[in-house]
Amino acid sequence: MSSAPIIPDQHWLKARLKRHVRELVRLAVPAVMMRVGLMAVAMVDTAMVGHYATQHLAWLNLANQSVIMFTLVIGIGLLSGIVIYTANAYGQADFRGAGKVWRRTLPFSVLTGGILLAVCWPAEFWLIKLGQTPENAAAGGDLVRILALGLPGHLLFVNCTMFLEGIRRGKIGFYLMVGANIVNLALNYALIFGHWGAPELGAEGSAWASTGVRWFMAISALAYVWNAKSLRKFRVRDPHNQRLSEWRDQRQMGYASGVSLAAEVLAFSALAIFAGWIGTIPLAAFGVVYQVLGLPLMMSIGIGVATSVRVGIALSRRDGRDAQLAGFTGMGVTFLIVSLLAIAIFGFTETLMNIFTNDARIVDLLVPLAAIYIIGMIFDALQMVASMVLRGYKETWWPTYLQGVAFVFVMLPTSYYLGIHLERGFRGLMEGLLAGVIVSFILQLLRFLYLAKLEISLRAERAK
Repeated sequence: MSSAPIIPDQHWLKARLKRHVRELVRLAVPAVMMRVGLMAVAMVDTAMVGHYATQHLAWLNLANQSVIMFTLVIGIGLLSGIVIYTANAYGQADFRGAGKVWRRTLPFSVLTGGILLAVCWPAEFWLIKLGQTPENAAAGGDLVRILALGLPGHLLFVNCTMFLEGIRRGKIGFYLMVGANIVNLALNYALIFGHWGAPELGAEGSAWASTGVRWFMAISALAYVWNAKSLRKFRVRDPHNQRLSEWRDQRQMGYASGVSLAAEVLAFSALAIFAGWIGTIPLAAFGVVYQVLGLPLMMSIGIGVATSVRVGIALSRRDGRDAQLAGFTGMGVTFLIVSLLAIAIFGFTETLMNIFTNDARIVDLLVPLAAIYIIGMIFDALQMVASMVLRGYKETWWPTYLQGVAFVFVMLPTSYYLGIHLERGFRGLMEGLLAGVIVSFILQLLRFLYLAKLEISLRAERAK
């Protein structure tokens, strides 16, 4: 009995590569579009407040980057098992089981959002402890409390959209995000600048708009899942009747993902704190950079989810070579798309920055450093996909460990040393950011290569 060769032939490689790319596009496009829609909400907030006043932009960035994004990403990570368990039930034609995943996670989503709201409430105290001036802490703290009121709503929306992605209705989340962006634009226009008879609130108006939009998304998504005729076979209105112990594995997956995402956001939040130590202009500038980095990161998360599915399918067939190819395909597609985006950003850096702010001081600070944070953008996207590839290999905690080392023990000390200790200012912060994402990608790539080699060797042993 002959076995398949260890080195793939060109026909096999071409056929499987074509298949992986086609499936990646099919799976990733709805997920990417919804996450880009989420990012668009934040980009509009930054752009409109940036054109209102630089000081208000600095306060809004402080609230979002140092507190809100950190807690929100933890919440999303804790819910990340929804899509996996829903997809598993759907793949087995267990439609009622898929509906149970949604129902049992509803109270968990509300509880998680409530806990995060409580943690955020003494925001001024936290910001003072993080070294912010009393003025920045007071203004930023007020904004955090307003934004925190929307956290439970945002997690309810995530619960619904992850369920919809798991049952292959990811386009619904994108349609809801289109509506949310329209509502957000209108509310920002009214509340930031005082149009249509609304009070002129500046950054506070943007915060109220964000909270309103999060609850709009939650109510819309809940209404769709509860009332859609096409979802009745999932019995979403039936009680799930499950004890916590019966879905412990789903929560364990969420814990690992939450810690992993928290490590990255913690690092970026700390960079915002460092920027605030340097001054108002660097703090405002960091918020603009975060938006530039955020778009490809959202795209890479969508591609990464699709890649992990392709890797998992190959491993379920015990095909180590195909799993390796699926991983490389996901990273290759990510590199191609994000590199094209990076070239466009580099070519129109000044024009892009003027979208977010009309303060020439911010533009003058960011334009000369474009190459640093744009290269960082590419590696940040690659390391995110690499972490999803590892999860496709059923690596629950290794991505968390490796990202933690890169962000907490490389990015933060390097940024502090270069930016604060050596007084390189904002340039030093960007150099530290670049070092962190490069190390994260390299560590996870090495782990992937080790696992791929191990799987291929095991297959060769089984074939003997």
